[in-house]
Amino acid sequence: MYPICMKGNIYADKCSCGGKMTHNERKHNCFCSVCGAPAAKGYIVRFGREISKRFSTYAEAAQFLSGLRFKTAEGTLDVRDYCADNPLSFKTQAARWLVIKEKEVGQETFRKYTRIIRKACAAWGDRNVKTISFGDIQDFLFADSIKSDKTRSDIRSCINHFFDWLVDREDIKKPKIPKITFELGWRTLTDLDTQQSIISEVYRIAPQEKIAFGIELLATYTSLRPDDLRRIKEKDYHDGFIRFERPTKRKNKGKLVQLLDEHAETWERLKAQHVALPHMPFFRHHNQSGVKSDSCYGKDLFYKWWKKACSNLGIEGLDLYGGTRHSTTTAIAEMVDEATAKQASEHATNKAFARYCQAGNKAAVSAAKLVSQRRNGTVQHLYNTNKKGEPAK
Repeated sequence: MYPICMKGNIYADKCSCGGKMTHNERKHNCFCSVCGAPAAKGYIVRFGREISKRFSTYAEAAQFLSGLRFKTAEGTLDVRDYCADNPLSFKTQAARWLVIKEKEVGQETFRKYTRIIRKACAAWGDRNVKTISFGDIQDFLFADSIKSDKTRSDIRSCINHFFDWLVDREDIKKPKIPKITFELGWRTLTDLDTQQSIISEVYRIAPQEKIAFGIELLATYTSLRPDDLRRIKEKDYHDGFIRFERPTKRKNKGKLVQLLDEHAETWERLKAQHVALPHMPFFRHHNQSGVKSDSCYGKDLFYKWWKKACSNLGIEGLDLYGGTRHSTTTAIAEMVDEATAKQASEHATNKAFARYCQAGNKAAVSAAKLVSQRRNGTVQHLYNTNKKGEPAK
């Protein structure tokens, strides 16, 4: 049995005679203290300093007040649910979450979160986050506009992260999040000989040596990502090391990548050819028609020239990631072991690493040396694929 709560009261606008209205719960209305006339409209419920709400009829006001008293008695009243600015609305809380995430995750992840939250705000908007249920989330995940399980899984992950944060921040109960099961497809791989042939073809056909050099770095240092590499500034290279201040997958954890001597020498040579200010990107366009001089390479430039080289060599179905990072990671695992391959690629989880290493603990520099030596024919060839990237028979 809950204790009786009599907190709060109902008020009404002044009487037409100017008298003050006084609430009489037994007579179920407010009455003028001067002429005794009952109020007919303009009822206001005030419950402490935080809650104040207007109603057109006494019955509505009385019902609202009774509800507040009952929740107070049972200890479940949350005044935030009744504040005029609706602090627990999904739209309000999601905006706060994005502000935090922008400082915690990489740009690519933040852009993805922003797209997902924008769609969720269109669905839930000013809904109180405590009223969003398993069914609401399931309906959102399985909307007709979402076509693939991969997209559905990404959205589910974002919503789950949001509610985990919300539980800690606002001390609310987290709704049950639907599970999404899917398997990412395997990328097509190739052997290191074919990989080197493609890189050599890029050197031959690309308008700038830096394009092929960037692809060679991606194929050698498996911790590198195309978008991170193209955004490297002139000041981020020093004495054989590339410094990444805000890597894609670890925004608040900068990292260093040590180059082999041959690649450090190439970097120094290419840098000397086009002297630039420290803040300018190293991988930038130089006096090329159709593009702004000194502008950073576009996000698909490495991919574009990789595919052109593959086409020239008659190689089909081999994308940049599969032909560089995935193939090299698998080769390292074959030549040494999976632990070395995982350490070199800097994957945090075995599940993520499994997609990069399709093979059945030394530093990343050692792994890069093996790859470079293999391309030069000084490491025994351990597996073969045909030009389409399929296992050789």
